[in-house]
Amino acid sequence: MTELEARRELLADPRHVSAALAEAIAADARLAAFREELLAADEELRRSLTEAPVPEGLAERIVLRSRYGSRSRWGLALAAAVAALAIGVPSYLRLAAYDAELARDQAMIEHVAQNRDELEDDGRIEPAAFRASLARLGVAVRPPALRVRHLANCVIAGIESRHFVVDGPGGPISYVVLPGASGSGEPERMLERDGVHALFAQRAGATIGVFTQRAASRAQLERWMRDVMA
Repeated sequence: MTELEARRELLADPRHVSAALAEAIAADARLAAFREELLAADEELRRSLTEAPVPEGLAERIVLRSRYGSRSRWGLALAAAVAALAIGVPSYLRLAAYDAELARDQAMIEHVAQNRDELEDDGRIEPAAFRASLARLGVAVRPPALRVRHLANCVIAGIESRHFVVDGPGGPISYVVLPGASGSGEPERMLERDGVHALFAQRAGATIGVFTQRAASRAQLERWMRDVMA
């Protein structure tokens, strides 16, 4: 089960998990934290609808309403609905945005996995051309200490993107810049697919991924991200 599949199953029902999902949660602290966030939001919503505090002077109001009429049930229902929306909608929108970013991550890693031949390209890209190409997407890069051997415009998830490859210390390292990120506050994320290991981050309104065909730790991927992206 991939991380995206696990998160979608949790969004559907965080309280009742399948055996496969329980195994994925046990193996990934981020999934466990994500489930706890969903459970907390669900519990907060339940309390808002079922455990409203008793208003001050309730006894006096009951007496007055028994004499002069009671408040419309429609008004009470509307108040409960507004309270539910105030709590539930922001949480849902936040989770939906994160789910959308995971789908973008999947599209990027699939692009890299399906275009392994680009690792063999050696176009000897000039540093100035490399920086200018990324600048057109609003993304700044550091003066490359490593040689850029491949640079291409590509379309990922229907968006014009950049895919470039540098000569890393142990072999080629791929990078993809996909504009249109939903925000800039999401934590860095790791994925693995078909032998490709990846780290994703959001910067300057874009999702940036660094990819390697060999096993790499999070610390290595983070260092390669810092070495190239400003």
